[in-house]
Amino acid sequence: MKKLLLIFLIFLFTYFSVFGQDITENLLLHYTFDNTFLDASDNNYDATNFGASFVEDRFGNSNGALLFDGIDDYINLPNLTALKPNLPVSFSFWIRYDSEGANDRDVFNTSFEEDVNTGIYFNSQQSTGNFAVNYGDGSSNYTSSTRRTYVSNEPIDTGEWQHIAIIVNSQNDMKIYVDCVEFGGGYSGTGGSLQYSNTSGTLGRHDRDLGLPANYFKGAIDSFRYWDKALTVDEVMLLCEETLSIPEITMSSQETILYPNPTDGIIHFQTKNNDIDTVILYNNIGQIVLKLTYQTTLNISTLPKGMYYLQLMRNNIPIETKKVIMK
Repeated sequence: MKKLLLIFLIFLFTYFSVFGQDITENLLLHYTFDNTFLDASDNNYDATNFGASFVEDRFGNSNGALLFDGIDDYINLPNLTALKPNLPVSFSFWIRYDSEGANDRDVFNTSFEEDVNTGIYFNSQQSTGNFAVNYGDGSSNYTSSTRRTYVSNEPIDTGEWQHIAIIVNSQNDMKIYVDCVEFGGGYSGTGGSLQYSNTSGTLGRHDRDLGLPANYFKGAIDSFRYWDKALTVDEVMLLCEETLSIPEITMSSQETILYPNPTDGIIHFQTKNNDIDTVILYNNIGQIVLKLTYQTTLNISTLPKGMYYLQLMRNNIPIETKKVIMK
């Protein structure tokens, strides 16, 4: 099992006690993919595997994520009414895309049926490679008049682990958070209301061409969750920060102010800690991406967009840590 390290426990306590968030509320299923296809929620909605295999997760833990070959691998959800809820719904998972081909980027469908545009499905916009969430109205064709789509302004970063949170409230209210950040996007399609088929949901495949075989996902997925509610922003933050392994974090300190935050790359400091000597920047999986002598202005514009953690040090001892968002 993956280790829930110190930072997760701190965030869990902070969010539950301060914000009253409970990520298990309305949770339909949770596939940890820790060498198992069992549902970790209380519902026991275990998945059925069709060829997918286990692989190292983003921390290097063996058999800690699920790998799809892009040819014929997929898993099925149980075919239950409970897993075909009315809107709103939400999803959270870690993903690594191993191909830049649009036909290799169909990730899941909550009601998979070939040649029928049905269920909520997650893929990419073919023309841009940007993340896209959609739902079908049950029609037996794939056109803009049979679906509703939200395309994020953020493109897929092939070969890198990214956290995705999806919220679908209605046809004009959808969100895709990439590494804790919602970059905005646009809507398309004039389809009717969400419809489900009589078949099960699936991870690893989706059909988007009438009369042609389904597309299969090529890459890895970890910690897949599905809710019949809209996640709050605080819950999204909690989910994408879990299992982070940054040492000795103190998030509550107000000694230092960073601005602007979110930032486009330039960060300024105002701090009462005059004896800070070192600054360390961690990415969203706890890896050090920058370490330098303390200065009042920091340029991180060359780093990818997303969430980071900036730790202020004195004599190699962490003083405080601040969350930073690169937009």
